[in-house]
Amino acid sequence: LHAVRALVLDVADRYDSGEDTVVGPSSAKLFCSEMVGRVADRGVQVHGGLGYMRSVAVERFYRDARLFRIYEGTSEIQKLVIGRALVKAARNR
Repeated sequence: LHAVRALVLDVADRYDSGEDTVVGPSSAKLFCSEMVGRVADRGVQVHGGLGYMRSVAVERFYRDARLFRIYEGTSEIQKLVIGRALVKAARNR
């Protein structure tokens, strides 16, 4: 949680200043959505079979976390955006 918060705040500052509007946001989206997916998966695991039942809040958290990895660019798309920017930066050196 602390790593996510620090990353998002740093990326937001750099985005607002116009310093980084591509790699930072893509990196933050990728890291945060993957992290919340792992956390929700562990929550379901802790609850066992009950974790899939609609009567338990963790089931909704799991569905919502999955959506974060798909909505506004899948994790694979974020990796492509980051990779392209890194290759471009390496060529410009």
